[in-house]
Amino acid sequence: MGRQRFDKIKSFLHFNDNSKAKKPGEQGFDKLYKIRPFLGHICSKFLEVTPEEHHSIDEQMIPFKGRSNLRQYLPKKPTKWGIKVFTRAGVSGFVHDFEVYQGKGTLGEDDIEPDLGVGGNIVLRLISTLPEKMNYKIYFDNWFSSLKLMSLLKIKGFPCIGTLNKARLKGCPLLTDGEMKKRERGTSDYRTDIHSGVIVVKWLDNNTVCLASTYAGITPQDTCRRWNVKDKSRVEVSRPVIVYEYNRHMGGVDLADMLVE
Repeated sequence: MGRQRFDKIKSFLHFNDNSKAKKPGEQGFDKLYKIRPFLGHICSKFLEVTPEEHHSIDEQMIPFKGRSNLRQYLPKKPTKWGIKVFTRAGVSGFVHDFEVYQGKGTLGEDDIEPDLGVGGNIVLRLISTLPEKMNYKIYFDNWFSSLKLMSLLKIKGFPCIGTLNKARLKGCPLLTDGEMKKRERGTSDYRTDIHSGVIVVKWLDNNTVCLASTYAGITPQDTCRRWNVKDKSRVEVSRPVIVYEYNRHMGGVDLADMLVE
């Protein structure tokens, strides 16, 4: 197809009434207004599929290098340039819901929970299309995670696990990194908030990693095989169940990316 024909077809392709679009700065302005009905239709079809028990929430990148105020640059992602989408996917890789990132206007003012930040509010938005108190389990990384978010998810009936930035654990009397590195690999420490029921676990692998959950903790433990640089061999390392559960169920969005490619 020639470029002129493509441009002509594109000029006649409309999904919304452009005369009713809000201008930048006006209340209700939507960068995605022109395709909002199309996005809504896709989401509604995704939501018709029976949800799985385990759901991960993460970022996706739609590859795009053209001109758009939605384009993002994420240097740590395999696809560095594109349109960022927050996605909720099952362990099968099926996408159940998504939200296109458009900056400040990504979420409506009525959808924002104070003190949760952008990441926490994105999680609340993406689970809003799941029925509450049905034991659907949610997994997310430290960009979204906070103890307050987990406490709120527990109230709503969504068990969850997330990695945590150590800066968000000030005041939590876990063993320090230095103390843990003096012990053997596989060492773990934990604390539980008796009010919210959130458990925080710190585990020593190559480095220390912090996770929090409302349904999984230290026990039961299993083992995982890790490379020992000193002995140049693989060794068995103790692993808390919270780490096993997170690793097993967190990869749904990455799998969705692989299936698309």
